[in-house]
Amino acid sequence: MRTPLPITSTPARPRRIFFGWYIVFAGLLIQGVAYGGRYSFAVFFPTLLGEFGWPRDMTASILSLHMLFYGLTAPVAGLAVDRFGTRKTMFFGTLLLTAGLALSGLGHAQWHFYLSFGVLTGVGLCFLGSVPLTMVVRNWFERHRGVAISLVYLGSSLAYGCYPAVDWLISVFGWRMAFVVEGIIVLIVFTPVIFGIMYYHPSMKGLSRDGLDGRESQSHLLDREKARIVDQAWAATDWELGKALKTARFWFCCLLTFSCWGVAYHLVSTHQVAFAMDIGFTRASASEVLSFSALFFALGTMASLWSDRYGRETAMTVGTGSILIGIVALMMAKSSGDAYLLFLFTLFMGFGYGLCVPVVASVVTDIFQGPKVGVILGFIWFSFAMGGTIGPWLGGLLFELFGNYQAAFAITGVMFALGCGAVWLAAPRNIRLVPGRVKAQ
Repeated sequence: MRTPLPITSTPARPRRIFFGWYIVFAGLLIQGVAYGGRYSFAVFFPTLLGEFGWPRDMTASILSLHMLFYGLTAPVAGLAVDRFGTRKTMFFGTLLLTAGLALSGLGHAQWHFYLSFGVLTGVGLCFLGSVPLTMVVRNWFERHRGVAISLVYLGSSLAYGCYPAVDWLISVFGWRMAFVVEGIIVLIVFTPVIFGIMYYHPSMKGLSRDGLDGRESQSHLLDREKARIVDQAWAATDWELGKALKTARFWFCCLLTFSCWGVAYHLVSTHQVAFAMDIGFTRASASEVLSFSALFFALGTMASLWSDRYGRETAMTVGTGSILIGIVALMMAKSSGDAYLLFLFTLFMGFGYGLCVPVVASVVTDIFQGPKVGVILGFIWFSFAMGGTIGPWLGGLLFELFGNYQAAFAITGVMFALGCGAVWLAAPRNIRLVPGRVKAQ
C-alpha cells in the first residue's frame, strides 16, 4: 500500500502595489513643493513691501503676472504632454521654476520680479503642475479616479504649510537667499521623481488602468463603471476643444475655476499674512497660525472622497459653506487679541477649500473625457489662471482705495458662492453618477 504523497500548496504571491499609486504619491509631493513656491509669496509679500515701499496693488501684481503666464501656458502644457510626454514636459517646467525662484533672489526693481517670479515661475509651474498631473491620473485611474485626484491635491496642504519654513529662511538667511534655497530644493527633489516615476499611460509599463487584469473591455469592474453613465451620447463623445466650446457645461467649468480657484482663493491667500500683520500680529506669529490651514486642508481633501458617495455638487456645497464661515471670522478680526478668529478662519477656510479643490478637478474630468482632452483641460485651467491674475491685484487695489481688506474679503465670499452655483449648473450628475449613487440604485 502506497503512502499518500503529502499535499503541498504553492504560497500565494503577494499582490504588488499598483504602479499608479506611486504616480499619485509622486504627484502629491510635486503639488506640495512646487505650489509651495507660489504660495510662499504671501510670506515674502510684507517683506517686499517693507524693502521697497511699493504700493500693495503693484506689489501683489507680481503674483498676478505669475498667474497670467500660468494661464497662458495651460493650453500649451496640455499639448506638450500629448506630444512630448509627461517626463520631458515636467522636467522643462522644473528647470524654469528653479530659475525663476533663484533669480527672484537677485531682484532690485519691479520688472525684475515680473520677469523672474511672474513669467518664469508661472510658465514653469504650469508645465510641472496640475495640468500634466491631472492628465496622468486620468489615464491611470477610472474606478478610483476620485480617490487618486484627492490624494494628489492633498499635496497642496504641504504648500500651505510652508509659511513657517519660509519665515525661518527669511529670518536666518534673508529674503534673497530664501528664494534661492527654494529653487535648489525644487531641482533636487523633482528630477529623480519625474524620470523615475512619471509615466504618461499604464501601457508604458505593460499595465491597465486601476491595475485591472486582462483586456479592459472584458473587465467586470469597468462594466460597473459603464453603469455610472447617465447621458450615453455625451459619454460616447471623444471631446475636442471645438466641440466643448459649443457646450454650456464647458463655460460653467470655466466660471467655476475662474471664480473659486482663481479670483477668490488667490485674493485671500496673497493678502492674509499682510492683513494679520496690519491688525498687530508679527510675521512669524501670523505664519504659524495660518500654517495650520495645511492640516485642515488635508482633512478637507480626504473628506472630498464624500463626493464619490454623495455627489460632486453636494460636496462642493458643504465646502463652500465652510469657506464662507471662515471668511466671516476673518472679517471680524480687528486686533492681535482676536487670534481665535484668525484660527477659526484657518480651520474653516482650510477645510472647505481642501474639500473643494479635488471636487473641482473631478467635476471637470467627469464631464470631459477622450484622447484629446488635454487642450480642453488647458483652457479650463486658463480660466482659473485669469481669475488668479485678477485676485491678488484686486485685493491690493481695494486696500489702497479703502485702507482695509473688508471689501476685498466680501468679494472673496461672493466669488466662492458663484463657483458653487456653477457646479450645480454644470451638473456632472446628469452625465455620470458617482460610484455611491450607482450602489444606491
